[in-house]
Amino acid sequence: MARQFQVGDKVKVLAIPPGLDDAAGIGTPEVFQRALGKTFRVAGVGECGHLELVVSRSDTIWIEPGFVEAVDDGSQTL
Repeated sequence: MARQFQVGDKVKVLAIPPGLDDAAGIGTPEVFQRALGKTFRVAGVGECGHLELVVSRSDTIWIEPGFVEAVDDGSQTL
């Protein structure tokens, strides 16, 4: 069973979802690339389970839970 994340949980981005494009011209692949390997708090959870991560003041991504892992407050993988 997949882990259910909640707002405030800490996660590390493990992989970039395949097939990202930049059709809107807003640099989506680059934002995901910057997030790779970094740890963030979950800012929101979508209806389908996607996690909202605030990558910078101006960049937010929505990512599927399968591309992140939970970490505890001591930065240890759960």
